[in-house]
Amino acid sequence: MVKVLLLYTTVYCTLIQPLWSSLTVSTCKEGVRGLCIPKDYQKYDLPSPYQTTFVTIGVNLKDIPKISDLDFSITIDTYFNVRWTDERLLTQINESQPIVRTMYEYEDEEGADGGLTAVNLNVLPHLWIPDIEILDLMSFETHKVLSRLEGVWIDRSGGILYGMASKITFICQMNFNAFPVDIQVCHFRVGSFNYPTQKITFLNEGIPEADDIKSVLDYGVDFNPLPRSKSSYMALGMNYSATGFEVVLTRKMSFYIITYYLPSGLFVVVSWISFLVNPEVVPGRMTMLVTLFLVLINIHNTIQTNSPKAEGFTAIKTWIIACIAFVFGALLEYSVILLLLKLEKIRSSYGSLKGKGSKIKSNQRFTKLDISFFILFPILFFIFNMCYWSSVLYWRWKINTNIQNLEFLDMV
Repeated sequence: MVKVLLLYTTVYCTLIQPLWSSLTVSTCKEGVRGLCIPKDYQKYDLPSPYQTTFVTIGVNLKDIPKISDLDFSITIDTYFNVRWTDERLLTQINESQPIVRTMYEYEDEEGADGGLTAVNLNVLPHLWIPDIEILDLMSFETHKVLSRLEGVWIDRSGGILYGMASKITFICQMNFNAFPVDIQVCHFRVGSFNYPTQKITFLNEGIPEADDIKSVLDYGVDFNPLPRSKSSYMALGMNYSATGFEVVLTRKMSFYIITYYLPSGLFVVVSWISFLVNPEVVPGRMTMLVTLFLVLINIHNTIQTNSPKAEGFTAIKTWIIACIAFVFGALLEYSVILLLLKLEKIRSSYGSLKGKGSKIKSNQRFTKLDISFFILFPILFFIFNMCYWSSVLYWRWKINTNIQNLEFLDMV
């Protein structure tokens, strides 16, 4: 038994241990192109514990497949990239010190002087990774085909790039009081969950291009730099750094003009024809006005169902209610005429001769009343349109001006 133990010890010391040591411990020699993890490397420590660590966020936007007015969210398809530098890795490349694991060899495609080179994802759990937080995040999904679409790249200066193809849904604080002429200003912000600004500061790699949006959306989309007021936030009594970009969503009005504004406006115009119909032709005139009134009520219900939730009246609800009021005014005017006609018939029942003379006068009076409303209602509707569209255009102009002013102040 003792001989067996001595034989096993001899074999282990002469063969197995050197082989195991060669597999688990390597030496970073100068000029060797590989990623070396030092023996004393601590992945839970910041790369620069006594200096600010800079983390760069890049969002290469592919598309915006969904903007939800119901849950106030935006969904983007993007390549989400995170860059940082860990000089502890670079130091060990030029110093002959042992490492804990085998060297991750790689080929530098752009030569020995630099360039990003892909490495195996298995190295990632052994490195320090920024604790990324996307503010107002609803969901984060990484695309997958045969495996998750993600990768790690390094350069010779210790720079690390971690990127993934992802679908991100985040909340946008929307206000629909001006619907459908509204402009929504949303902010995509990325920061650290644990470390304040003194420890980690976030930088932005670039602003997405609006031309990258290919989907047919209800909005026109523009991207701006993140305002200074949004580049930091307070939490737990500490100041945290944030980066990202601003998304300006300008709703396209063509659909709503064709579907709602134009038909309802034409219904109001058609209701004026009732003033030219003889008041005694009750079925024709009453059928026209009641039909128009019910159609406008149906349009209002459709808008109520399809419109996003807002406090008070939206712009389109104000319009459709005004149209209903104009048609109801025409219907109310005819109701007054019918009431007067009824009273005239009651009075004419006292004497046939006296009734014939009063009937002629009453018909003339009713005709003058119809002509007066035929002139008055178009004037009132024109004034309403001037006030309504002036307010809408002014509101849009004011919002755009405020956005441009904020951009100018951030550039100064």
